[in-house]
Amino acid sequence: MKKYFGLVLIFQFLFIFSQKSPLLNFDFKEGDLIFQESFSKNMDSAIKQVTTGIDSYNFTHVGIVYKDSLSNGLYVIEATHPRVQITPLEDYLFPKKNENNPPVSVVGRLKDTYQKLIPQALMEALKLIGKEYDDAFDLRNDQYYCSELIYKIFYISNNYKDVFPLNIMTFKSTKSGEYIPYWVDHFKKLGIPIPEGELGINPGAMSKSDKIDIIYK
Repeated sequence: MKKYFGLVLIFQFLFIFSQKSPLLNFDFKEGDLIFQESFSKNMDSAIKQVTTGIDSYNFTHVGIVYKDSLSNGLYVIEATHPRVQITPLEDYLFPKKNENNPPVSVVGRLKDTYQKLIPQALMEALKLIGKEYDDAFDLRNDQYYCSELIYKIFYISNNYKDVFPLNIMTFKSTKSGEYIPYWVDHFKKLGIPIPEGELGINPGAMSKSDKIDIIYK
């Protein structure tokens, strides 16, 4: 019996390692955008119901790759609950809270014309570390949701001109045309109206941008 369980553990380890190794061996560059489709519930599930990405992915998150000059290690700057943070690359790709069902990750790289914007964009991102997550999805406050962070840092680095265009937000089901119950409850708890029709940006729309090439699926 002990031998059987030992073999099971070995096979589980080999399976998890095989899932991780292609991504961890990928040659990430500073400024790469890592789009993710999560399989968790609540907000991630609600986001998937109102957005679409390339190849019918339903992206729920995006972060930008950052290389620490001291350790030479790779990290991801991301706006996530509760605030903007720097996350080790492996932890971003394979978060421990979703160890048995990690998100799907897709890598986008800015085209050559926009590569020059990356150094300043990363400097702008570092200034925002510690800022609160923007549950209101409001571009006017000093809080940030994931794709808003990416939008803003490249907007600033491009002389305050859009690199990724904003789109009109919706919180309604594409099937029924009615507000999704999660979003009704979400904004009710915040005490604000649903920002239907306001300008914003989401990871799915960003993944379709003609400013980037998708280099890893």
